[in-house]
Amino acid sequence: MGASHHLSIHSKVIDELTSYCHEQLPAEGYGFLAGVGREITHFFPLKILDPSPCSFGYVPEVYWETIKKIRLSKLCCLGIIHTHPHLPAYPSKSDAKYWERPELSCWILSFREKQKKLSAFQIQSGQINPLIYEIIY
Repeated sequence: MGASHHLSIHSKVIDELTSYCHEQLPAEGYGFLAGVGREITHFFPLKILDPSPCSFGYVPEVYWETIKKIRLSKLCCLGIIHTHPHLPAYPSKSDAKYWERPELSCWILSFREKQKKLSAFQIQSGQINPLIYEIIY
């Protein structure tokens, strides 16, 4: 997946992830985005092990159970979403440094401003490239 690839995401997925992540405040929200081809149709929340407004960790068993649910649903994992409760919708230095899934898109939902902002990126070897996405209504 490169910066030139176009992604689409269903508006219901944005509604679901926004609602879930808002419930996690003041800690970060986290989850997987899945679908078929380049179209994101499902959100799979992932409970965070140690809730914090500036970092997250997860229980490995829950992580792998969620991956299994995605596969059993005949979907592909297309991205990972996390929130920035107090930062802009742009990968932090830590996000770029520790991103371990370059084949997946990195989505960030920022609650910093009154108007929430959702952005998508491709991160590989610390290099951050914005992704264009379409919302399907």
